[in-house]
Amino acid sequence: MFNNKHFNFLAIGILMILISSCDNVNRTSFRIYSADKKQCVTIVTNGSTRYIINGKSSSIPKTGFVKLDVSGIDKLGDGIGVCWKNEKYEWQISNDKSVILENKLDTTKYKFKTSWEKDKCGIPNTEKYLKLNCGTLDLLRMVSFPENEYLILEN
Repeated sequence: MFNNKHFNFLAIGILMILISSCDNVNRTSFRIYSADKKQCVTIVTNGSTRYIINGKSSSIPKTGFVKLDVSGIDKLGDGIGVCWKNEKYEWQISNDKSVILENKLDTTKYKFKTSWEKDKCGIPNTEKYLKLNCGTLDLLRMVSFPENEYLILEN
């Protein structure tokens, strides 16, 4: 019936299907919602420019967004940290190694950072985003941590 040659072809076929299905994930336009779905940000990436937009949006608005240069971010390290209604802000977002080109957010309500928090030794970490109402999004794999408990991804 099956010999090693058939098994190898089957394994390669399954692997190719899995890899090709990952390419169908939309990494250029998606939304992140808070767990209660009361807060939303829309992320739009076009080449090396990324917009993080307050609210649900299908186009780039005139206000309520941060425009970023993400050309310096390696695909393996591309991630976004989000906290909803923490401290004094409606939301706080960090996109490590991004560069702000334009900020049209109400900075009394929304905080955007271009680097991860650092520990006492100066090493970047995402510990802040493991708290209640927070999470991180790995843009390469399009998964959130902790496991969609605090963030809902709509792709």
